[in-house]
Amino acid sequence: MPPSPIPFPMLPVETDPPLTRELRAIIAGDFTVRAARALEPQAREVAVELIDEFIERGECDIAAELATPLPARVILRMLDFDPGGWREWVDCVHVLMHERDIDPDRTLRAAGTLFAAIDVEVRRRERDGLGTDLLSKIMRGTAGGRALEPMEVAMYALVLFLAGMDTTSGLTGNALLQLDRQPALRERLIADRGLLPAAVEEFLRHDTPAQGLARTVTRDTEFHGQRLRKGDPVLMMFAAANRDPAVFDRPDEIDFDRDAGKHLAFGVGEHRCLGANLARVLFRVMLDEVLTRLPDFRVTGPPVRFPDSGETYALRHLPIAFTPGPRRTPRTAPGETTVTTPGRTS
Repeated sequence: MPPSPIPFPMLPVETDPPLTRELRAIIAGDFTVRAARALEPQAREVAVELIDEFIERGECDIAAELATPLPARVILRMLDFDPGGWREWVDCVHVLMHERDIDPDRTLRAAGTLFAAIDVEVRRRERDGLGTDLLSKIMRGTAGGRALEPMEVAMYALVLFLAGMDTTSGLTGNALLQLDRQPALRERLIADRGLLPAAVEEFLRHDTPAQGLARTVTRDTEFHGQRLRKGDPVLMMFAAANRDPAVFDRPDEIDFDRDAGKHLAFGVGEHRCLGANLARVLFRVMLDEVLTRLPDFRVTGPPVRFPDSGETYALRHLPIAFTPGPRRTPRTAPGETTVTTPGRTS
């Protein structure tokens, strides 16, 4: 897993307290439990729309046609970017996250494309005025009592794309693959949707896409006989902690009846994932809609993971088949547009 080619710190990830807390506070209000729950109707609307596009076919690539576009469209709306352009954003994010070791030149081009698109949106807000969206709030933000510099704004926005467009989709694909392999788990969830909250936490523990995250040692120390020096890079393997037999009985099994609340899928401490509440809501909505509308789905081909998982263990493709069903929304007439965000169409 090579380092990022971007020579700037990823805000607020690559910062230390108390600066970390100040930076997170800029948008923390948009990711509280209440704020995440308020977005559930919007997420379910998108899920219904996406499933409508393939439910009559009786087959689809569930990773590419539901798990990937839904989180991307939600975070784009929160940033007040055009959600209709989610494919281009996702393509660049996937290159940046999964091809650094495969094609460094393409990775640099993808980073340049992302920064250029963010800059266009920054300039639009500078021209038309700041709103209540996430990017506007970041542009109003401060660090150490000063306004954020343009590159800091861009890096902060980039982190939202990297986190919002890769991890939740990865978790969803991983979980659906498990439900195909273990039909008894699926039948329990179909019969009792009250198990969904527990299932969400157990899938986060067992199938977290966030395998690990790099950290920098801040002072000389010794850890289990290993000498660590200030400035050393270390890789915190959260996925390994989630399979710790000293904490979880039968850790390699999926058990909806266990207390999985001690998992580290979202990290721990000052840098715990800011979007954890939203990720839970989006994942639960997708899982619920699949179990409702595609209950007999079965994987029909080999799951395709990214050739370089990088920091995110996720599926690029997961082909499934199911009994065809009816749409819930009318088809959009050719040339017709649907308003999705103020002043935008898709």
